[in-house]
Amino acid sequence: MVRRLLSSFIILLLFGTMVYARDTRPRVAIVDFDIDDAGLWSGFKPHKREISSALVSLFTTALVERGSVRVFERKRLEAIMKEQNLSMSGNVDPSTAVKIGKLIGVQYILTGKITRFAYKGKSFDAFFKVGFKFKNKKLEGRLDIRLIRTDTGEVVYVDKGMGSKKFMNLRIATIGGGTDYDETMVNEIFEPIVEQMADKLSKKVKELKIDSPEMSAKQGKVIAVKGNEVFINLGERNGVQLGDVFAVKKKGESLIDPDTGEELGAEMTKVGSIKVIEVKEKYSKCKIVSGSAKKGNIVTRD
Repeated sequence: MVRRLLSSFIILLLFGTMVYARDTRPRVAIVDFDIDDAGLWSGFKPHKREISSALVSLFTTALVERGSVRVFERKRLEAIMKEQNLSMSGNVDPSTAVKIGKLIGVQYILTGKITRFAYKGKSFDAFFKVGFKFKNKKLEGRLDIRLIRTDTGEVVYVDKGMGSKKFMNLRIATIGGGTDYDETMVNEIFEPIVEQMADKLSKKVKELKIDSPEMSAKQGKVIAVKGNEVFINLGERNGVQLGDVFAVKKKGESLIDPDTGEELGAEMTKVGSIKVIEVKEKYSKCKIVSGSAKKGNIVTRD
């Protein structure tokens, strides 16, 4: 009986440690991939958004499976970018990259451009005036990617790949000038490229050895106190995780230079310690571990 209880205790202890262990893997945000109109078959042009979305999904799956990075959730990224009036386009300039990094707590932005997604050759047979029938044609895809550091806006890694597939008899129906877009075309051409790129990208991220994004959330403030619960203005976008511990500090009297009147700073006195028990996008709920906390107090990583 004692052994059974002891075993259960050890399992719970290990489980608790796993839950609250800090995940130091870097975070990556994948933004839309640009598509070069010159290299895109005319029948695919009405579906540029779907093609880009399919490519983002392929990279998300490939990188998550390899486990070397954490991929920022797509829907949340779109909502935040829209709220901040930032473009999801793959044409990310350095200043925008830095802003995105600070906003959502990611270290890297992955983006790129499809430079070709078209059929090799121009000959085809029309059928019933509503579509085309390709004979022994090859569908080709070419992709360039860029990995951008969000602390500097620097492009730290580039790669390019090409894939193709032959079709003996490919029928593509068109309706109102468009085409019956089939996502399997994107998968068949680009998935092998993405898989190879994800392998190399994962190795590159490990080589760069940049500090984890959690360190970006070094200081914040107490925004509310309800009993033993303390709310701080740091959340998921700052890299905060369950189990993080913050010191609560009270700002002392400002130190003023008597000659210039310049505020030189103030002494900070630790008044308590809090632990994160719930994390939201822009704020976190904590419990008081020791001492006390008041609205306006400074919080720093303990």
